Amino acid sequence: MTQTPPPQPAPGGFEDGWTTLQEAYIQKLMATYQANLFFLQKNFPRVFEKIMGKELPAPFTVGPNAEMTIYSGRHHGDAKDHVELGKILMSVFDNPKTRPRIVVDTEYLKDLYNVAPHQDIPYFHTYIEKEYRTELVQKFMDMTSGEDERLTLADFGDKKIPIAIVFGSGYGWHLDRLVDDYEMRHLFIVDTDIARLNLSLYLVDYVLLAQRFARTGFHFSMACDEDPDVLADQLRHVIYNNWPPYYVQGAGLFFNDYDSEKVRTLWGTLQRDLWTLYRGWGFLDDEIVGLKQAVENGIDHPPAFTRAPAGMPQDSVAVVIGAGPSLDTLVPLLKANRDRMVVFSCGSAVTALAREGIKPDFHVEIERTLLTCRFLEDPVTKAFIADVPIIALTIMHPDVFELTTTPLVFFKETDLGTAVGDFFNEFPHFRSGPTCTNGGVGLALKLGFSKIFLAGVDFGFRDERRHHAKSSIYYDEEVEIDPGLMKYVDNVHAEHKEDTARTVEANFGGDMLSTEIFMHSRDSMALTIKEHPGPQVFNLNDGALIKGAEPLKPEDFHIDATAATKQATLAAVMTAFTGDYDPDPLERLSMLEVQLKAVREDLTRIVNGEFRDDPELKNKMDVVDRLYDIHYYFFQAKHQSTQIFPLMRGSMLHMGRFFYDCVSLCATEEKAVEFGRFGFDLMLRFIDAASAALAQLHEVGAERKEYNKGRQKVAAN
Repeated sequence: MTQTPPPQPAPGGFEDGWTTLQEAYIQKLMATYQANLFFLQKNFPRVFEKIMGKELPAPFTVGPNAEMTIYSGRHHGDAKDHVELGKILMSVFDNPKTRPRIVVDTEYLKDLYNVAPHQDIPYFHTYIEKEYRTELVQKFMDMTSGEDERLTLADFGDKKIPIAIVFGSGYGWHLDRLVDDYEMRHLFIVDTDIARLNLSLYLVDYVLLAQRFARTGFHFSMACDEDPDVLADQLRHVIYNNWPPYYVQGAGLFFNDYDSEKVRTLWGTLQRDLWTLYRGWGFLDDEIVGLKQAVENGIDHPPAFTRAPAGMPQDSVAVVIGAGPSLDTLVPLLKANRDRMVVFSCGSAVTALAREGIKPDFHVEIERTLLTCRFLEDPVTKAFIADVPIIALTIMHPDVFELTTTPLVFFKETDLGTAVGDFFNEFPHFRSGPTCTNGGVGLALKLGFSKIFLAGVDFGFRDERRHHAKSSIYYDEEVEIDPGLMKYVDNVHAEHKEDTARTVEANFGGDMLSTEIFMHSRDSMALTIKEHPGPQVFNLNDGALIKGAEPLKPEDFHIDATAATKQATLAAVMTAFTGDYDPDPLERLSMLEVQLKAVREDLTRIVNGEFRDDPELKNKMDVVDRLYDIHYYFFQAKHQSTQIFPLMRGSMLHMGRFFYDCVSLCATEEKAVEFGRFGFDLMLRFIDAASAALAQLHEVGAERKEYNKGRQKVAAN
């Protein structure tokens, strides 16, 4: 990097044109700059590289008496000018009523149904989550029912805030004030303007600032990028990996870079995408129903994906089919090439394929509730797939496997149900969601197909009246389906409204509409494809662009595989599925119970404050810190692969979210502490309820064994 030195002053003073004071002060500024560069290089190398990659002139001039003129963007002035501006901005931040902040909707306070929206779905085995989430929020509502007992916006006490995000460093006066005057847990400095960040390196002693912050804070972060989208991704990543994601609620925002269009764009991007921090958490009731069914399926013991296939042809071709609107236009291509490529139908796509007469070679399912069975029991579909192998997660409802002559299973990553068949992580695990096509692509990639084509995998739509294939069950008005399934179909229609849809980049250019679940599915599939760099993946759809899947117009489709290749491929695929996995799910269930007991003991110590210098809860920030301790425990790296933790991780996020929101809205420290004590006790009772649910599954296993004996007698007769 070429760093332009400060301009020399007009002639005068020493013979070389510099006064003693002027030269000494410039040297001081340069020394601060150099020290800050070393600090960035060690602690924030990406920011350091951004600075070093630019030719940046010194943003000031220094006169003979060390008087400075500071240039920042379109503005210039002396130190007093910049301090006065900082005071104005700080006064806005200091006032809880005017402070910009992140606000996450607390719609559940208006309608307790939103605490656990799964509560009226009839396919869960337990509804523990609903009971305890509701009790937690109801307690808060009862405690704060009086006038002035509840705040309208999150607040954590005078000059206290868990996370402060500073947009713009500049002169830096505000940074000293924040560090010295506020009790914060995370100070995150975000810059979209490298020149303004560069200015601060002369004037702010970041080494000392970080040291002072470390006395009361946890994380000191810096990020800089001139692309607001890249910077927004970095910011979300830092928060997600350091904190419970719900800590964004009430995060204070200091807009020092107030006149920057890039900052406004950055903030708009963050507002648009903050929902991604709240997605994919999972919850206990969902894990329990999956565990119950994994126990039942473990006792039935269908072949599982336990190894790489043997003898996979080099020119093997697969097509993974979803129920997106592009499927309607791709039907002729599929019919013409079905005998040369292995067809994986995924989820509701099978109803469309049944009506089009395109027989899949395998059908893939991931949704664990009985709702999946109801889909497949559509009369046309049920008869059509009776002899089609169904590949489903080990947590699938057992009735699904009774619809096929060839049941096959695969293991979901980070899932409690996986432990009863693969307790020690010996076999391939799959990132199988959020949609069935994610599971289908994961299977095709791990099976080692050389080419994989995506059909009906749109993850988007152009018209809310056509968000899925017209031949799918979503638009079949003649078939009579289960009331629960009908409600699901109605919900799908409601979710695909143009006025609430998101805009995403389309596969063949331009934009199209999408939903949060589709965007999550798209990103998850892109990650899966990236992890398997060998096979070629082609996107045939007029849908969303999927990174790693090459856009391919249907008219450019071409394969060299033959019918003989396909038959050899089908035989190879079946070699991946064996019975060589854990034969005793009830023994593994007992091992999970032992682990959960240990978790309960650990959590008791945490909520009692045994790991804190002062175990007493005295104010909101104490409660907030204790919530962090719980989150840190459940998400420690050493626990990531431990079998029991998927049971509780998602629930602790949901429970923590409601807990944190309610604490932040308590009008007094006393109410916050009272509610905190109640909430931590409730968390322990919640784990006790989970333990009881696990114990009850032994009876389920025994019942399944008796059921199988009955089936065997019928078959023998």
